[in-house]
Amino acid sequence: MKASLVLIALTPIVSAWKLELWASDGRKANMHGTRDSGCNNIAFTPVLNVNRAKFSPATDNWPDPGTFELYVNKNCDGLSYRNDGGDYKITARKIRSYKVY
Repeated sequence: MKASLVLIALTPIVSAWKLELWASDGRKANMHGTRDSGCNNIAFTPVLNVNRAKFSPATDNWPDPGTFELYVNKNCDGLSYRNDGGDYKITARKIRSYKVY
């Protein structure tokens, strides 16, 4: 019994924001982190034609990010969609990069 209590005590409890994107062809991309993401390219071929986005901003021990952005081009060029925490069905659009802040 004592060994299991020690293992539980040593297991870190980590909570991170999570951004999930669904494409019209059934593919799904999952991104997560604890702080602002900066710009990140999405490396899918062919490019994701996103029709749903779900953002869960809750984090432990860090300020929660409030916004996610999706971009048409790599390197966060051509803002296509911006929103806050929630689950959103959107008009399908090609997405090549994102930011969370």
